[in-house]
Amino acid sequence: MQNNCLRVEPMIKPSAKERLEKVVCWAGLNTAAFATHIGLSSPQTLYQIKSGKHNISRSLAERICAHYPELDFAWLFAGEGEMVRPLEASIPYYLVDCTEVALGNTPALPHGRVNMMGCGDCAFAAPLNAATMEPEISRGSVLFLREIALEDVQVGQTLLVATAKMASVRKVADLSPTHLRLEGGDPTKVAPLTLDPTQIRRLLVVKAALEWKHI
Repeated sequence: MQNNCLRVEPMIKPSAKERLEKVVCWAGLNTAAFATHIGLSSPQTLYQIKSGKHNISRSLAERICAHYPELDFAWLFAGEGEMVRPLEASIPYYLVDCTEVALGNTPALPHGRVNMMGCGDCAFAAPLNAATMEPEISRGSVLFLREIALEDVQVGQTLLVATAKMASVRKVADLSPTHLRLEGGDPTKVAPLTLDPTQIRRLLVVKAALEWKHI
């Protein structure tokens, strides 16, 4: 006599359409913006997958995972396992101010390693001890920072900008081939900063800010 209570139902793998929709939603972007972010010249391939006409190719899965290391390739490509890989403490964490890290004034080794969902591609994490970005980013918040090329900078991004002599965290107010204009969190309290792009030695974009509160 068969015991139906012990029957194990097979797991239904999510379709390519469902997997892509879930990843795009997880990334916090729309389909067109997601395509641009992963370096596709057109979102047409993604729309075809979302319409059910095509599967996710190996090359597309590899491209997406290269931009989002937290994602599991086997899940994205074939629906096996879980979408997000188990967290590994992979981001170098420094106790010194993030501007000092950008200037190279740090120990040879980080003080530890941390992780933050969506920040697997960050170069390092470190506190911001200045009040230049308040009230948007509180003094003492830990910033997760990713290297960015000058040509990828956009108005509205919050950057850690370093030259040979200084480093600061500001928001991009304006940019052109001849200048980069930066503002603080409250432009009425923090003087704007204008830099010649040729002066910039390091650019990092703030991907996340973790505010510590003692309770």
